[in-house]
Amino acid sequence: MLLLSLFIYVSSISGVLSFNRPCFVSPRHLSVSSVTSKLSFLHGPTRRRDLQRIFLSSDGGSDDDDQQPPTITNVDKAEMTEILSHVDNGTGDKNYVVIDVRGEPEIMMGTGTMSEKVHILPLPQITMMGAFDMDDKSFEAQFNFPKPSAEEDTLVFTCKMGGRSQQAAQLAAMSGYKNIINYTGGADDWFGGEFVYT
Repeated sequence: MLLLSLFIYVSSISGVLSFNRPCFVSPRHLSVSSVTSKLSFLHGPTRRRDLQRIFLSSDGGSDDDDQQPPTITNVDKAEMTEILSHVDNGTGDKNYVVIDVRGEPEIMMGTGTMSEKVHILPLPQITMMGAFDMDDKSFEAQFNFPKPSAEEDTLVFTCKMGGRSQQAAQLAAMSGYKNIINYTGGADDWFGGEFVYT
């Protein structure tokens, strides 16, 4: 749990989560003990280079050096329209699971979701609960929809403007998901403008 929260903080410092940059995340997982031993420099002045190296390094993990890391694909409104059409009609050759990572009050008091088939899974719950690392039964009990398959499903993330969905996509990639899409426009683009949430 600490590792995921720390990742978001460190990544936002290092600029890894910057908008519209290509994003490659190593599928290898760092154990808590290996991260703890490498975090000794955090007690002194931190350097940006060190923060990036810890979370994007290739040390530790599997021996599949020839395996390509997951790629997060950014899509625009036209491509998102096509994806939602496939989701709503049950067509297409990919099994899309569309997830809105905004908070429920933000969704309900603002725009609503893009479709009835869009699942709500707020980014804070993904990070604090380690949602993508939960077992299938716990995931479904907690979030009221089946846990997407890391191998068979294509995760499509959306939020208000594309920033939080990019973070969620990176967390999914770190948890072993291979097929990941980020809708960069978010609800502001989909519903035609910025909304004031009260």
